[in-house]
Formats: sequence, structure tokens, C-alpha cells
Amino acid sequence: MISACTEPELKETKEEKAEKKTPEESKPGMNRQKMAIEDTENPTKAELKHTPEIAVKESDDNGFTRIDITVGSQGIIHPTKAEHWIDFMKLYLDNDLIGEINFEAGKARGFGSFYVKTEGVQKIKAEIGCNLHGIWENTLEI
Repeated sequence: MISACTEPELKETKEEKAEKKTPEESKPGMNRQKMAIEDTENPTKAELKHTPEIAVKESDDNGFTRIDITVGSQGIIHPTKAEHWIDFMKLYLDNDLIGEINFEAGKARGFGSFYVKTEGVQKIKAEIGCNLHGIWENTLEI
């Protein structure tokens, strides 16, 4: 069966698609703005607090490498409170999403550990979401 639609119907469909949000974007009071360190040579404490720190650890006998992600850099750790917390963490190898952790408000600190295959991988990226201060990422070339 073939169907056709008029131009106004097609436009409505595109607008409806643009309005659809991911579950993270649809949470009330969540800041989903992409953020970045403004001056990488002199990051502020607030920027360091939101930058995920990536640590590549040991590999096991099956070829899985442990990657730890801590939200906060240079010893400045992000707080975990009912009103201010890290709500998600994502791990990418090159451009492929490998794993994701979702955190409940005030109940878990922004930390995650993944065992992944890194053979042939050139870049590790961690992305985190702070409910108040947006989405932050960090990359590590390997």
C-alpha cells in the first residue's frame, strides 16, 4: 500500500519529530546543554568538578581492559546531593557507545568502571550529565 501526504502534513511530521526528546531531555529541571572547558590551560574549579577523568587500568586474561571514570578531575570531585548530582555516564570507544550508567538523585557518586575490548581503539570518550550544569565530556587518545 502506498500513501501520500500533503506538504502541510509532511511539515507537521518533521515538527513532531523535532519535538521528541530522549528520556534524559524530558526529565523536569534537567540541564541538557553541552558544556566545555573555556580555557583548557586554566580550567576553573567548577569546570574540573564536571570533567570526567578517564583512567585505563589492567587487562584481564580474556582481553578486557578496565576503564574507570570518575566525575571530577585533579582531585575535585562532583558532589552527590538530592538537588545536585550526576544523572548519567556514557562510555564511547572511538564513536561507538559501549556502556551507560544511570544514577538516582543523591544516591550514588559519579563513578563507573567498565571492562571493554580496546584492541584497535584509538579514542576513549566519557560523557556525563549534571542535572544543574549540563553535559560534559572528556577524551583520551590511546
